Amino acid sequence: MNHVLSKIYTAHYRYGGPDRVDITVKGQDPRWKEFAPTWNMVMGVKKGTMSEAEYIRLYLIILSRVSTTTWDALLQMEEVTFVCFCNKDWFCHRNILVRYIVESLGDRVSYMGWREVPKKE
Repeated sequence: MNHVLSKIYTAHYRYGGPDRVDITVKGQDPRWKEFAPTWNMVMGVKKGTMSEAEYIRLYLIILSRVSTTTWDALLQMEEVTFVCFCNKDWFCHRNILVRYIVESLGDRVSYMGWREVPKKE
């Protein structure tokens, strides 16, 4: 699989850069909807009725079903910032996705960390 992607960031939903990829269950961009968890997963973790281990297991199944077209579109971006409503240090599917990509591509891609969203004045 040819790819250009070399840098991955994560950020809060408010991030608005050109490399923004909304992977939330509420996401409006149809290109990236395949990376979203289900509502049952989100609410299960929030309510404490689903363990993080079960969430990870289910999310990895979702990632295994992402279409080749969607993966190719993502991998053609040089830089990407995955956004979600979760805060920086919370358990979040953003981090599962980053780990999945980095483990798949090895040293051809780097996780660059969290992008701070400037405070509105």
